[in-house]
Amino acid sequence: MRRAPQALRLLAALLALGTGVGCPPRGPCTEPPPPPLFEGAMFAVGQPLELTIDGVFSSCATAQEDRAQSVTVEVKDPLNRVVPATAELTARGGSAIVRFTPEQTGRYHLVVSFAPVGSVRQSVLHVMEDQRAKAPLAEFSTVVECLSVDRTASGTWLCGSQALRGPDAEPQPLGDYFAPTVVAGDVVWVTDSVQVRRHVDEGDGPLRLSASAPFPATGAPANAPPHSRLATPDELLLLDEGHLHRYAYSEAEGLRAMGSVAVADTEYATFEDQVSSLLVRAGSRVLVARLTALPPPEEGLVAEACPFQVNAAGAPEAVPDEPCHRVPGVLAGLEEGVLWTHVTRDAGHSELLRYSAASGRLVLEGVLPVDAPFQSQTLRIRQGPGLPLVFSTHRAENRYAAPQWRADTGTVVPVIQPAPSDRQPPRVGGRYMWLEHWNTLYGVTVYSHPSTP
Repeated sequence: MRRAPQALRLLAALLALGTGVGCPPRGPCTEPPPPPLFEGAMFAVGQPLELTIDGVFSSCATAQEDRAQSVTVEVKDPLNRVVPATAELTARGGSAIVRFTPEQTGRYHLVVSFAPVGSVRQSVLHVMEDQRAKAPLAEFSTVVECLSVDRTASGTWLCGSQALRGPDAEPQPLGDYFAPTVVAGDVVWVTDSVQVRRHVDEGDGPLRLSASAPFPATGAPANAPPHSRLATPDELLLLDEGHLHRYAYSEAEGLRAMGSVAVADTEYATFEDQVSSLLVRAGSRVLVARLTALPPPEEGLVAEACPFQVNAAGAPEAVPDEPCHRVPGVLAGLEEGVLWTHVTRDAGHSELLRYSAASGRLVLEGVLPVDAPFQSQTLRIRQGPGLPLVFSTHRAENRYAAPQWRADTGTVVPVIQPAPSDRQPPRVGGRYMWLEHWNTLYGVTVYSHPSTP
């Protein structure tokens, strides 16, 4: 008579195994964070936007939840004003289509609310000026690569050390492939590791070599072309790792080396081609900008600018009784009379700082915040002036923005640049920006870029 209770107990144990009753409890179900919305995207001002916003539905529910039945949207512009916007659910209720037009540049705040399920989605949208549709100035199809782009006053293009009367003309080599050039009116200066050459554009035919001189004037030839250069039609200043050199030209005496002065060396370089110091024109002076380490107990690197001038004998010299001065950040870019530095504020944010040198010192004029989804592009600077570019680290949309100074408002704004469809970013120099591209053959597309006032 005791077999029945034993059988019942055995049946209960089997049922417990089948249903999980009596098993150790599972850990709490945790929802994965929703993917970020539009992180690092660059949107164009004045262009209608149509954005797809996915809802967020629980994966921990015991039963499949219904999709959203309604959706609302709120968009606020950089001045915290509400922007007209519409939102509609897709057919299955799992996402919404949001439409609005940003009418000014800056940071927009987007809030999309699904009901009764689907959560609330928020995002910051970065709206910028867009120059992707501007017309090119020239298309080079007869060159190998343009390490720099410039143009003489008479209209001859310079693609690195190659001169082209027209975009499809046969290039005239002015130096070897790595020899940097600098244009001053109709004069083109070319410097390699052993020689300085002065060429003149006479308006027709090939550029004429008017004079040359050894570089450096004394001592052994340099291991590489100079780091940086400044020029007028009759003067050339060259900065290498250890010296600032000055050359002067006149019809009567030709090209002469006027002298050199030692500059402080540095072991630090932030540019892609390992350039460690730059020349910045500062009125009647020039500044040698380099990186230096902060003294203990401080840590890190800062930019240091040291003033130089031309003495009565025509040689460069340090300005007497005027010490070097420091500014925050590492060297990031160069324009005529302008130096850019890059400062990291914390792990997710940094800034591009624009310094004017017209007063003889570096004076901060503008700041461009670089938010966490963006990053500043490292430049090759040995070939000439270049602006740092901002690009997204999280989206493969192939958009790059260059900082641009607005003198009327005293601000720095990012401007989306034309970009190729392949891997190469645009290059923004002193007066031009250009793209390298491959179709059937290699080519270069050149656009104008406003020079710094």
